[in-house]
Amino acid sequence: MISRRMARTLEKLHYVKVIPKRDIDLERIDIRLFKGVEAEVPKWLADELEREGFVSKKDENPKVISELYYKERVSITPLELPPHTYSLIREILKSTPEDSLIRRDSLALINRRISKILNYIRTSLALKTNKSPKNLLLEELILYNALKLVLDEWMNAFLEIRDEGNG
Repeated sequence: MISRRMARTLEKLHYVKVIPKRDIDLERIDIRLFKGVEAEVPKWLADELEREGFVSKKDENPKVISELYYKERVSITPLELPPHTYSLIREILKSTPEDSLIRRDSLALINRRISKILNYIRTSLALKTNKSPKNLLLEELILYNALKLVLDEWMNAFLEIRDEGNG
């Protein structure tokens, strides 16, 4: 269904902030970076440029996850999150103790988002709509589509109430 390889590929496509140590002209991929000027580039490129010593990656403060969680908690619908949120959460889960507040908030944010996705799917099945919710991250959209497909197939197979082309 959803592989780790796909997850890692998506992670490498997210943009991250870098600070170039010198001017860089990557003409083939139409990217120009200027010494000392913060820029956003795909993570795969940032990793390579950092490995070569051309840039420094600007790390996101993990505390932003707690802030996002508290905002998400009071919202009925999914909030717009930075595209690299799951990459940051993955780093937090790898590097923090199990009893840390930031780890707890990271897992709570994930659970809250999944709960909203499931509620939306339940409502969309009842209303027979194929519209996906707003503000889902790419990783969440993959989850939403996979779950919706499974539920549509189940309803068609066992209840014969969904059209095969509808879903």
